[in-house]
Amino acid sequence: MSPRNLSLLRTFAPLLGIAVLAVVMLVVAPAVLSPFRLNSLGKYTCWAIAAVGIGLAWGRGGMLVLGQGVFFGLGGYAMAMHLKLEAAGPGNVPDFMVLYGDGTMPGFWEPFRSGP
Repeated sequence: MSPRNLSLLRTFAPLLGIAVLAVVMLVVAPAVLSPFRLNSLGKYTCWAIAAVGIGLAWGRGGMLVLGQGVFFGLGGYAMAMHLKLEAAGPGNVPDFMVLYGDGTMPGFWEPFRSGP
């Protein structure tokens, strides 16, 4: 094996390992894991992606990243609005709005009825 090929192997071996792990997670995990474990794996993977992004920016770039947290929070808020509307049913208002004495739903919540 030539030194060039050995260098390429050292460079791409970790990427190959990550690709194999991704295939295992995407193909094997849904067939083997229970719905609870699969949901937990999805949550942990989501948090891991955010953590790796912050770790790269902070460790390699030396910068504190707050913008990524804002987008992560906005995504969580949008998903919560969608799920609250799904749980309320068509034409109904989410329970926390009724709890505080407001029986009407704001107009900007309507697009979240037809979410992902």
